[in-house]
Amino acid sequence: MQSNSPEGPRHSWWKWSVPIAVLVLLAAGAGGVVAQRFYGSEPVPTSVPGIAMEQNSELADIEFTPDAQAHPDHADVRWTLQMHFNAINMRRYETWKATVVAAKQQQLPEDKWLEEYSTTRDAAVKVHRIEPGPKDSLRILMTFVSTQNPNDAPTGMRASCLRWRVVYPMVVDSGAFRLDTSSLPGSALAVPC
Repeated sequence: MQSNSPEGPRHSWWKWSVPIAVLVLLAAGAGGVVAQRFYGSEPVPTSVPGIAMEQNSELADIEFTPDAQAHPDHADVRWTLQMHFNAINMRRYETWKATVVAAKQQQLPEDKWLEEYSTTRDAAVKVHRIEPGPKDSLRILMTFVSTQNPNDAPTGMRASCLRWRVVYPMVVDSGAFRLDTSSLPGSALAVPC
């Protein structure tokens, strides 16, 4: 004898809901395995690469020793160096111009600058010391690594990777620190990595 109670149909549906849910989960899992085999097993990126990601990957890493960090102008020096090296890595001539003195800008107009830095990537920048220079200027003692096409490396140093030891003069020009990378003869030494 069948029961006409309201509990009957609900109990019947509940009895089948758990097995149906298990079947749905198994089918979804099997579908994922099939899709992975069909489309390949390459990992799926967690975000879509865009301009911001590309720019961030080109940011130069700037490190300061404790001695350099203690200098009262270290924040301004960091800002100038960050802009300078990022401009080189991202091929941003106008940004680079804002980090160097006018004489350096005239030595390297945009077409020549783009040619000289077309394959350059600077990294591992480390400021070791910040020393006073003449007329309120600074001397930045630092190291960095440049990678480039060997044909684009400086004459006499045709290597794809160079470790640089440099002293860059930094002056206040138009109210901001700017690099004067050409005024100290013998202030840049490089060896192949």
